[in-house]
Amino acid sequence: MGGMEPFVSGKGGLEPAERRRTARHLLLDGFGVAAQERLAASRVVVVGAGGLGSPALQYLAAAGVGTLGVIDDDEVELSNLQRQVLHTASDVGRAKAESAADALRALAPDVTVVAHRERLTRENAASILDGYHLVVDGSDTFETRYAVSEAAAALGLPVVWGSVLGWDGQVSVFWSAAPDGRAITYPDVFGPQPPEGESCATVGVLSPACGVVGATLAVEAVKVLTGTGDAALGRLLVYDARTSAWDTIVLAAPAQDRGAAPEPGAGTSGAGGPGARGGSGPEADRPAGAGPEAETVAGPFPASAAEAAAEAAAAGVLLLDVGLVPGAVPGAVHARLEDLAAGVFPDALLDHPLDRPVVVVCERGLRSRGAEQLLRAEGWQDVTSHALLAGRPA
Repeated sequence: MGGMEPFVSGKGGLEPAERRRTARHLLLDGFGVAAQERLAASRVVVVGAGGLGSPALQYLAAAGVGTLGVIDDDEVELSNLQRQVLHTASDVGRAKAESAADALRALAPDVTVVAHRERLTRENAASILDGYHLVVDGSDTFETRYAVSEAAAALGLPVVWGSVLGWDGQVSVFWSAAPDGRAITYPDVFGPQPPEGESCATVGVLSPACGVVGATLAVEAVKVLTGTGDAALGRLLVYDARTSAWDTIVLAAPAQDRGAAPEPGAGTSGAGGPGARGGSGPEADRPAGAGPEAETVAGPFPASAAEAAAEAAAAGVLLLDVGLVPGAVPGAVHARLEDLAAGVFPDALLDHPLDRPVVVVCERGLRSRGAEQLLRAEGWQDVTSHALLAGRPA
Protein backbone atom coordinates (compact mmCIF):
# COMPACT_ATOMS: atom_id res chain seq x y z
CA MET A 1 0.00 0.00 0.00
CA GLY A 2 1.56 3.27 -1.03
CA GLY A 3 1.85 6.56 0.79
CA MET A 4 -0.47 9.51 0.55
CA GLU A 5 -0.36 13.20 -0.17
CA PRO A 6 0.71 15.43 2.73
CA PHE A 7 -2.25 16.61 4.76
CA VAL A 8 -0.63 19.97 5.59
CA SER A 9 1.13 22.42 3.30
CA GLY A 10 4.30 23.93 4.72
CA LYS A 11 4.74 27.69 4.86
CA GLY A 12 8.49 27.53 4.35
CA GLY A 13 11.25 29.48 6.01
CA LEU A 14 12.26 27.42 9.04
CA GLU A 15 14.25 29.56 11.45
CA PRO A 16 17.95 28.61 11.80
CA ALA A 17 17.41 27.51 15.42
CA GLU A 18 14.54 25.23 14.37
CA ARG A 19 16.63 23.78 11.54
CA ARG A 20 19.41 23.04 14.00
CA ARG A 21 17.01 21.48 16.54
CA THR A 22 15.40 19.23 13.93
CA ALA A 23 18.59 18.49 12.01
CA ARG A 24 18.18 14.72 12.34
CA HIS A 25 14.83 15.02 10.55
CA LEU A 26 16.36 17.11 7.79
CA LEU A 27 18.95 14.41 7.18
CA LEU A 28 16.35 11.64 7.09
CA ASP A 29 15.88 9.96 3.71
CA GLY A 30 12.37 10.68 2.39
CA PHE A 31 11.71 13.43 4.94
CA GLY A 32 13.89 16.50 4.70
CA VAL A 33 13.10 20.21 4.87
CA ALA A 34 9.73 20.04 3.10
CA ALA A 35 8.28 17.57 5.58
CA GLN A 36 9.64 19.54 8.52
CA GLU A 37 7.99 22.68 7.22
CA ARG A 38 4.68 20.81 7.04
CA LEU A 39 5.05 19.78 10.68
CA ALA A 40 5.76 23.36 11.68
CA ALA A 41 2.53 24.42 9.96
CA SER A 42 0.47 21.63 11.54
CA ARG A 43 -2.18 21.95 14.23
CA VAL A 44 -2.71 18.68 16.12
CA VAL A 45 -5.08 18.06 19.03
CA VAL A 46 -4.56 15.14 21.41
CA VAL A 47 -7.52 13.77 23.35
CA GLY A 48 -6.25 12.68 26.74
CA ALA A 49 -2.99 13.54 28.51
CA GLY A 50 -2.70 10.12 30.13
CA GLY A 51 -0.88 6.89 29.36
CA LEU A 52 -1.08 7.26 25.57
CA GLY A 53 -1.35 11.03 25.30
CA SER A 54 1.82 11.59 27.33
CA PRO A 55 4.32 9.94 24.94
CA ALA A 56 2.36 11.04 21.88
CA LEU A 57 2.44 14.68 22.99
CA GLN A 58 6.11 14.54 23.92
CA TYR A 59 7.17 13.18 20.56
CA LEU A 60 4.92 15.48 18.55
CA ALA A 61 6.29 18.51 20.39
CA ALA A 62 9.87 17.31 19.97
CA ALA A 63 9.23 16.55 16.29
CA GLY A 64 8.31 20.18 15.65
CA VAL A 65 4.52 20.23 15.31
CA GLY A 66 3.61 23.92 15.31
CA THR A 67 0.48 23.86 17.48
CA LEU A 68 -0.55 21.19 19.97
CA GLY A 69 -3.95 21.08 21.66
CA VAL A 70 -4.37 19.03 24.84
CA ILE A 71 -7.88 17.93 25.89
CA ASP A 72 -8.28 16.54 29.41
CA ASP A 73 -10.58 17.36 32.33
CA ASP A 74 -8.87 15.15 34.92
CA GLU A 75 -6.34 15.95 37.63
CA VAL A 76 -3.02 14.16 38.11
CA GLU A 77 -3.21 11.35 40.67
CA LEU A 78 -0.35 9.41 42.25
CA SER A 79 -1.40 6.18 40.51
CA ASN A 80 -1.12 7.95 37.12
CA LEU A 81 2.65 8.36 37.44
CA GLN A 82 3.29 4.66 36.75
CA ARG A 83 2.62 5.29 33.05
CA GLN A 84 1.65 8.93 32.40
CA VAL A 85 5.22 10.10 31.95
CA LEU A 86 4.40 13.68 30.98
CA HIS A 87 3.58 14.44 34.63
CA THR A 88 5.80 14.39 37.72
CA ALA A 89 5.23 13.85 41.43
CA SER A 90 5.03 17.60 41.93
CA ASP A 91 2.06 17.73 39.53
CA VAL A 92 -0.21 15.53 41.67
CA GLY A 93 -3.47 17.43 42.19
CA ARG A 94 -2.93 19.69 39.18
CA ALA A 95 -5.13 19.71 36.09
CA LYS A 96 -3.63 17.29 33.57
CA ALA A 97 -4.14 19.69 30.68
CA GLU A 98 -2.17 22.42 32.46
CA SER A 99 0.53 20.04 33.69
CA ALA A 100 0.97 18.66 30.18
CA ALA A 101 1.05 22.13 28.64
CA ASP A 102 3.82 23.26 30.99
CA ALA A 103 5.89 20.14 30.28
CA LEU A 104 5.51 20.57 26.52
CA ARG A 105 6.49 24.25 26.62
CA ALA A 106 9.60 23.33 28.59
CA LEU A 107 10.47 20.64 26.05
CA ALA A 108 9.82 22.73 22.92
CA PRO A 109 9.40 26.46 23.67
CA ASP A 110 8.57 27.32 20.06
CA VAL A 111 5.51 25.03 19.99
CA THR A 112 2.16 26.73 20.65
CA VAL A 113 0.30 24.68 23.27
CA VAL A 114 -3.44 25.09 23.83
CA ALA A 115 -4.83 23.51 27.02
CA HIS A 116 -8.49 22.46 26.79
CA ARG A 117 -9.41 21.74 30.39
CA GLU A 118 -12.79 20.24 29.64
CA ARG A 119 -14.39 16.90 28.91
CA LEU A 120 -14.97 16.26 25.23
CA THR A 121 -18.60 15.30 24.56
CA ARG A 122 -20.85 14.90 21.54
CA GLU A 123 -22.16 18.40 22.26
CA ASN A 124 -18.79 20.21 22.23
CA ALA A 125 -16.55 17.90 20.17
CA ALA A 126 -16.99 19.69 16.84
CA SER A 127 -16.31 23.13 18.30
CA ILE A 128 -13.15 21.91 20.09
CA LEU A 129 -11.71 19.96 17.15
CA ASP A 130 -12.54 22.57 14.52
CA GLY A 131 -9.42 24.42 13.40
CA TYR A 132 -7.04 21.51 13.91
CA HIS A 133 -5.59 19.43 11.08
CA LEU A 134 -5.48 16.04 12.82
CA VAL A 135 -6.78 14.37 15.98
CA VAL A 136 -4.82 11.90 18.09
CA ASP A 137 -7.31 9.92 20.16
CA GLY A 138 -5.88 8.45 23.37
CA SER A 139 -9.16 8.75 25.25
CA ASP A 140 -10.25 6.28 27.90
CA THR A 141 -13.98 5.73 27.36
CA PHE A 142 -16.16 4.53 24.52
CA GLU A 143 -18.33 7.62 24.98
CA THR A 144 -15.42 9.94 24.22
CA ARG A 145 -14.07 7.77 21.44
CA TYR A 146 -17.36 7.73 19.53
CA ALA A 147 -17.81 11.47 20.08
CA VAL A 148 -14.35 12.07 18.59
CA SER A 149 -15.13 9.85 15.62
CA GLU A 150 -18.45 11.55 14.83
CA ALA A 151 -17.05 15.08 15.07
CA ALA A 152 -13.89 14.27 13.10
CA ALA A 153 -15.92 12.63 10.34
CA ALA A 154 -18.15 15.69 10.10
CA LEU A 155 -15.09 17.96 9.90
CA GLY A 156 -13.18 15.68 7.52
CA LEU A 157 -10.29 15.25 9.97
CA PRO A 158 -8.07 12.17 10.16
CA VAL A 159 -7.99 10.44 13.55
CA VAL A 160 -4.91 8.59 14.74
CA TRP A 161 -6.36 6.22 17.32
CA GLY A 162 -4.78 3.95 19.88
CA SER A 163 -5.67 1.88 22.91
CA VAL A 164 -3.83 -0.15 25.51
CA LEU A 165 -5.03 -2.43 28.28
CA GLY A 166 -3.14 -5.06 30.23
CA TRP A 167 -0.42 -6.30 27.87
CA ASP A 168 -2.23 -5.47 24.64
CA GLY A 169 -2.37 -2.44 22.37
CA GLN A 170 -3.99 -1.37 19.11
CA VAL A 171 -3.31 1.47 16.66
CA SER A 172 -5.02 2.61 13.47
CA VAL A 173 -5.72 5.70 11.38
CA PHE A 174 -9.36 6.50 10.64
CA TRP A 175 -10.35 9.16 8.13
CA SER A 176 -13.77 9.64 6.56
CA ALA A 177 -12.17 11.46 3.61
CA ALA A 178 -9.22 9.13 3.04
CA PRO A 179 -8.25 8.39 -0.57
CA ASP A 180 -7.90 5.04 -2.37
CA GLY A 181 -10.89 3.32 -0.77
CA ARG A 182 -9.50 3.70 2.75
CA ALA A 183 -12.29 5.96 4.06
CA ILE A 184 -12.90 3.98 7.25
CA THR A 185 -14.02 5.33 10.63
CA TYR A 186 -13.85 3.86 14.12
CA PRO A 187 -17.52 2.72 14.19
CA ASP A 188 -17.06 1.04 10.80
CA VAL A 189 -14.60 -1.33 12.48
CA PHE A 190 -15.94 -1.68 16.00
CA GLY A 191 -19.67 -1.28 15.38
CA PRO A 192 -22.20 0.73 17.41
CA GLN A 193 -21.14 2.16 20.76
CA PRO A 194 -21.15 -0.58 23.44
CA PRO A 195 -21.38 -0.23 27.22
CA GLU A 196 -18.17 0.65 29.04
CA GLY A 197 -16.09 -2.38 29.99
CA GLU A 198 -12.76 -3.21 31.51
CA SER A 199 -10.23 -0.54 32.41
CA CYS A 200 -6.67 -0.13 33.60
CA ALA A 201 -8.16 0.38 37.06
CA THR A 202 -9.65 -3.12 36.99
CA VAL A 203 -7.14 -5.25 35.05
CA GLY A 204 -3.97 -3.14 35.11
CA VAL A 205 -1.63 -2.07 32.32
CA LEU A 206 2.07 -2.52 31.63
CA SER A 207 3.67 0.91 31.87
CA PRO A 208 6.14 0.68 28.94
CA ALA A 209 3.39 -0.71 26.69
CA CYS A 210 1.76 2.72 26.95
CA GLY A 211 5.00 4.23 25.70
CA VAL A 212 5.21 1.84 22.75
CA VAL A 213 1.64 2.51 21.63
CA GLY A 214 1.78 6.25 22.38
CA ALA A 215 5.00 6.68 20.40
CA THR A 216 3.41 4.76 17.52
CA LEU A 217 0.52 7.25 17.56
CA ALA A 218 3.06 10.05 17.08
CA VAL A 219 4.71 8.17 14.21
CA GLU A 220 1.37 7.73 12.43
CA ALA A 221 0.45 11.39 12.97
CA VAL A 222 3.74 12.58 11.49
CA LYS A 223 3.28 10.36 8.43
CA VAL A 224 -0.26 11.61 7.79
CA LEU A 225 0.68 15.25 8.21
CA THR A 226 3.76 15.11 5.99
CA GLY A 227 2.79 12.47 3.43
CA THR A 228 5.89 10.43 4.27
CA GLY A 229 5.97 6.68 4.83
CA ASP A 230 2.87 4.50 4.78
CA ALA A 231 0.25 5.53 7.30
CA ALA A 232 -1.93 2.85 8.90
CA LEU A 233 -5.02 3.79 6.91
CA GLY A 234 -7.10 0.68 6.35
CA ARG A 235 -4.99 -1.34 8.78
CA LEU A 236 -5.32 -2.26 12.44
CA LEU A 237 -1.97 -2.73 14.17
CA VAL A 238 -2.18 -5.07 17.16
CA TYR A 239 0.62 -5.12 19.75
CA ASP A 240 1.35 -7.87 22.29
CA ALA A 241 3.82 -6.74 24.93
CA ARG A 242 4.28 -10.32 26.15
CA THR A 243 6.08 -11.19 22.91
CA SER A 244 6.82 -7.64 21.64
CA ALA A 245 5.12 -8.71 18.39
CA TRP A 246 2.97 -6.58 16.09
CA ASP A 247 0.24 -8.10 13.93
CA THR A 248 -1.49 -6.29 11.08
CA ILE A 249 -5.14 -6.77 10.15
CA VAL A 250 -6.28 -5.29 6.84
CA LEU A 251 -9.62 -3.50 7.10
CA ALA A 252 -12.19 -3.21 4.34
CA ALA A 253 -14.24 -0.06 3.84
CA PRO A 254 -17.95 -0.58 4.61
CA ALA A 255 -20.21 -1.14 1.63
CA GLN A 256 -23.33 0.36 3.20
CA ASP A 257 -24.17 4.04 3.58
CA ARG A 258 -22.10 5.67 6.28
CA GLY A 259 -25.24 6.79 8.07
CA ALA A 260 -26.45 3.23 8.61
CA ALA A 261 -25.32 1.03 11.46
CA PRO A 262 -22.62 -1.39 10.26
CA GLU A 263 -23.44 -5.04 9.89
CA PRO A 264 -21.60 -7.39 12.28
CA GLY A 265 -18.09 -7.84 11.00
CA ALA A 266 -18.28 -4.92 8.56
CA GLY A 267 -14.93 -3.24 8.20
CA THR A 268 -12.88 -6.31 9.11
CA SER A 269 -11.39 -8.66 6.60
CA GLY A 270 -10.72 -11.50 9.02
CA ALA A 271 -13.14 -13.80 10.80
CA GLY A 272 -14.07 -11.74 13.78
CA GLY A 273 -10.92 -9.66 13.82
CA PRO A 274 -8.29 -9.66 16.56
CA GLY A 275 -8.93 -10.56 20.14
CA ALA A 276 -6.78 -7.76 21.53
CA ARG A 277 -8.32 -5.60 24.16
CA GLY A 278 -8.34 -1.87 23.83
CA GLY A 279 -8.32 1.32 25.67
CA SER A 280 -6.46 3.06 28.39
CA GLY A 281 -9.73 3.35 30.26
CA PRO A 282 -13.03 1.54 30.73
CA GLU A 283 -13.29 -0.33 27.51
CA ALA A 284 -12.29 -3.47 25.67
CA ASP A 285 -12.27 -2.60 21.97
CA ARG A 286 -13.01 -5.48 19.67
CA PRO A 287 -13.75 -5.35 15.95
CA ALA A 288 -17.41 -5.83 15.09
CA GLY A 289 -18.19 -9.49 14.79
CA ALA A 290 -15.73 -10.58 17.48
CA GLY A 291 -17.17 -12.39 20.44
CA PRO A 292 -17.79 -10.33 23.57
CA GLU A 293 -15.14 -10.15 26.26
CA ALA A 294 -16.06 -12.23 29.30
CA GLU A 295 -16.95 -9.64 31.92
CA THR A 296 -17.95 -11.96 34.75
CA VAL A 297 -16.36 -14.92 36.46
CA ALA A 298 -18.06 -18.18 35.60
CA GLY A 299 -20.13 -19.90 38.25
CA PRO A 300 -23.54 -19.40 39.86
CA PHE A 301 -24.05 -16.57 42.29
CA PRO A 302 -27.26 -14.92 43.50
CA ALA A 303 -28.23 -11.80 41.57
CA SER A 304 -29.75 -10.36 44.76
CA ALA A 305 -27.29 -8.54 47.01
CA ALA A 306 -29.25 -9.54 50.11
CA GLU A 307 -29.18 -13.19 49.08
CA ALA A 308 -25.44 -12.94 48.47
CA ALA A 309 -24.78 -11.58 51.95
CA ALA A 310 -27.02 -14.15 53.67
CA GLU A 311 -25.46 -17.06 51.81
CA ALA A 312 -21.92 -15.90 52.59
CA ALA A 313 -22.64 -15.35 56.30
CA ALA A 314 -24.24 -18.77 56.67
CA ALA A 315 -21.14 -20.43 55.22
CA GLY A 316 -18.68 -18.48 57.37
CA VAL A 317 -17.37 -16.63 54.32
CA LEU A 318 -16.08 -13.06 54.34
CA LEU A 319 -18.06 -11.15 51.73
CA LEU A 320 -15.99 -8.26 50.37
CA ASP A 321 -17.74 -5.64 48.24
CA VAL A 322 -15.45 -3.61 45.95
CA GLY A 323 -18.30 -2.00 44.02
CA LEU A 324 -18.59 1.69 43.39
CA VAL A 325 -21.37 2.32 45.94
CA PRO A 326 -20.51 1.65 49.61
CA GLY A 327 -23.28 -0.13 51.48
CA ALA A 328 -24.95 -1.49 48.34
CA VAL A 329 -24.48 -5.08 49.59
CA PRO A 330 -26.04 -5.49 53.05
CA GLY A 331 -23.72 -7.21 55.51
CA ALA A 332 -20.68 -7.04 53.24
CA VAL A 333 -17.35 -5.42 54.07
CA HIS A 334 -16.73 -2.60 51.58
CA ALA A 335 -13.31 -1.65 50.26
CA ARG A 336 -12.10 0.51 47.38
CA LEU A 337 -10.11 -1.41 44.79
CA GLU A 338 -7.59 1.44 44.75
CA ASP A 339 -7.02 1.03 48.51
CA LEU A 340 -6.50 -2.72 48.18
CA ALA A 341 -3.94 -2.09 45.43
CA ALA A 342 -2.16 0.30 47.81
CA GLY A 343 -2.07 -2.37 50.53
CA VAL A 344 -4.73 -0.73 52.69
CA PHE A 345 -7.12 -3.45 53.89
CA PRO A 346 -10.22 -3.18 56.09
CA ASP A 347 -9.85 -4.59 59.62
CA ALA A 348 -12.38 -7.35 58.95
CA LEU A 349 -10.25 -8.61 56.09
CA LEU A 350 -7.03 -8.41 58.11
CA ASP A 351 -8.68 -10.45 60.87
CA HIS A 352 -9.92 -13.08 58.41
CA PRO A 353 -7.68 -16.20 58.36
CA LEU A 354 -5.71 -16.66 55.16
CA ASP A 355 -7.10 -20.16 54.67
CA ARG A 356 -10.76 -19.16 55.09
CA PRO A 357 -12.95 -18.33 52.04
CA VAL A 358 -13.29 -14.78 50.76
CA VAL A 359 -15.92 -13.91 48.17
CA VAL A 360 -15.37 -10.61 46.36
CA VAL A 361 -18.29 -8.97 44.56
CA CYS A 362 -19.02 -5.88 42.52
CA GLU A 363 -21.64 -4.81 40.02
CA ARG A 364 -20.25 -6.46 36.88
CA GLY A 365 -17.37 -8.60 38.10
CA LEU A 366 -14.57 -6.42 36.73
CA ARG A 367 -13.31 -4.76 39.89
CA SER A 368 -13.91 -7.93 41.93
CA ARG A 369 -11.72 -9.91 39.55
CA GLY A 370 -8.88 -7.45 40.08
CA ALA A 371 -9.39 -7.60 43.85
CA GLU A 372 -9.28 -11.40 43.74
CA GLN A 373 -5.84 -11.28 42.15
CA LEU A 374 -4.61 -8.76 44.72
CA LEU A 375 -5.83 -10.82 47.67
CA ARG A 376 -4.32 -14.02 46.32
CA ALA A 377 -0.99 -12.24 45.95
CA GLU A 378 -1.27 -11.14 49.60
CA GLY A 379 -1.69 -14.73 50.80
CA TRP A 380 -5.42 -15.41 51.01
CA GLN A 381 -5.79 -18.89 49.58
CA ASP A 382 -9.51 -19.30 48.91
CA VAL A 383 -10.71 -16.23 47.01
CA THR A 384 -13.43 -16.14 44.38
CA SER A 385 -14.94 -13.18 42.54
CA HIS A 386 -18.45 -12.71 41.22
CA ALA A 387 -20.70 -10.18 39.52
CA LEU A 388 -23.89 -9.19 41.30
CA LEU A 389 -25.42 -8.36 37.93
CA ALA A 390 -24.50 -11.67 36.32
CA GLY A 391 -26.93 -12.62 33.58
CA ARG A 392 -27.94 -9.01 32.94
CA PRO A 393 -26.69 -6.88 30.06
CA ALA A 394 -23.34 -5.30 30.88
